[in-house]
Amino acid sequence: MYTLVEAIWIILPAYAANGLTPLIGLKKKLHTIDGGRNFIDGRRILGDGKTWEGFFLGTAVAVVIAIIEMLAYPYLPWNISPVRLDIIPMSPFTGLLIGIGAMLGDVGGSFIKRRLGLKRGCFAPLLDQDDFVLGSFLLLSLYMPMKVKWIILLLIITPVFHITANIVGYKLGIKKQPW
Repeated sequence: MYTLVEAIWIILPAYAANGLTPLIGLKKKLHTIDGGRNFIDGRRILGDGKTWEGFFLGTAVAVVIAIIEMLAYPYLPWNISPVRLDIIPMSPFTGLLIGIGAMLGDVGGSFIKRRLGLKRGCFAPLLDQDDFVLGSFLLLSLYMPMKVKWIILLLIITPVFHITANIVGYKLGIKKQPW
């Protein structure tokens, strides 16, 4: 349970970044990261779903959430826990790393999906759900040590959170597919 609290604390900016970027797709005239170009295999590099607007919005959202965590940290009752929680203090910089990592992980997942011949919106179990988590932890681990148990726990629970959020987004008309 305590490891879960630690893990959610560290990944919350990435969850928000990944979860809110589809909202940018509600606007028209977006700028795709790949510029509409194809890879050497003749398929799109990333596809229309990966835009600069989404990348920067996701990163900004992660920074904002990290700032909120930073401001809330002193007021949260960490001392009532019967065990010592290893809570990483947040800052705008850690939020920036988490946000960029989440967006790069998502872009990497899209690149892999295109190489596998999967179209935008096609269900790709684990790849769709865990790419942003891996990207966040990889980039953040260059700055501070990450616990392996956080990563393992989040790789297990994130698909459940992700699929639930996507179903809600689908029912609200924000997402085109419920995955």
